[in-house]
Amino acid sequence: MMFVRIASSVLFGSVLTLIAIPVSASPQKEMPEQTFLDQVEAPNHVLVTARGFEAVNAEARRQGLRFPAVGYWSPENICFKTPARGDCNGLFQR
Repeated sequence: MMFVRIASSVLFGSVLTLIAIPVSASPQKEMPEQTFLDQVEAPNHVLVTARGFEAVNAEARRQGLRFPAVGYWSPENICFKTPARGDCNGLFQR
């Protein structure tokens, strides 16, 4: 009986931990366009555009924005291509 109580406490604690973990952008994958666009107008979100994700991240750091990024997106799906081939959009929190 004691084992069941301990196991259920551990399971409940694990579930709470997973629920509390914020969802963040995949470091190598762009968000779907509509998901990204829906987030652009959210409070405290800042849009940064530069050539490739590394340049986007550098500009976000220069502006003092928070990491990790909310997400990345480009019309041509090129944010993570190297060398950088065009504009990438990154969304960060203040």
